[in-house]
Amino acid sequence: MKCPHCLTAINLEEYGNAVYPSKDFQQTGTGYELYHDHCPECAELIVVLRHGQYQRTDSGYEGLENVAVNEILYPKHVTRAVEVEVPSSYKNDYLEAVAVLSVSPKASAALSRRILQNILREDLETKRASLAQEIDEFIQRSDVPSYLSDAVDAVRNVGNFAAHPLKDTNTGEIVEVDPGEAEWLLDVNESLFDFVFVQPKRLQERKNQLNEKLKSIGKPAMKNKKS
Repeated sequence: MKCPHCLTAINLEEYGNAVYPSKDFQQTGTGYELYHDHCPECAELIVVLRHGQYQRTDSGYEGLENVAVNEILYPKHVTRAVEVEVPSSYKNDYLEAVAVLSVSPKASAALSRRILQNILREDLETKRASLAQEIDEFIQRSDVPSYLSDAVDAVRNVGNFAAHPLKDTNTGEIVEVDPGEAEWLLDVNESLFDFVFVQPKRLQERKNQLNEKLKSIGKPAMKNKKS
């Protein structure tokens, strides 16, 4: 998982594990597991609640199987920032997806899928009928770095589009998510923000500065490369 404080990829040791059956255990077979640890990078406390199938052996051991949700109880909100170059419409949806992540991964993932599809359609001008097809078109572009095309392509596998077709055809629909899916979508959108909005604007600003220096010494401006 990523530390919700410093966003570093970490492995928690899971101290103080406590497992409990849910109040409707007899009907659902579900239960909870509570554990905590300190981030090995920033030393901040993290408290996690798991939801899954409650198991108890004859020897008294309690545990969970088929964990469906890892809910971060503390800190309540993940710390993520958005660069100033990102348009406010995307920034607002992204920060909302971050804010609801620990409360509802399903809602967070729905917001992130909508952001992803809107960027592909509106800013990168893909012309396909579904998100999966738009991803196909995006990853075929020659100007997309491999790390980004691989990350966007993995969205379909992480989200298991085959089992959840609404994620492909109605991206804003709130449906069940796979473990880690909501966090992955946030990461992918961050990378897209950098590729589509941040780096082009910063490169243009640097080019403008260079042209001003060239002008001041009587040299011609840099030529625009043909696309």
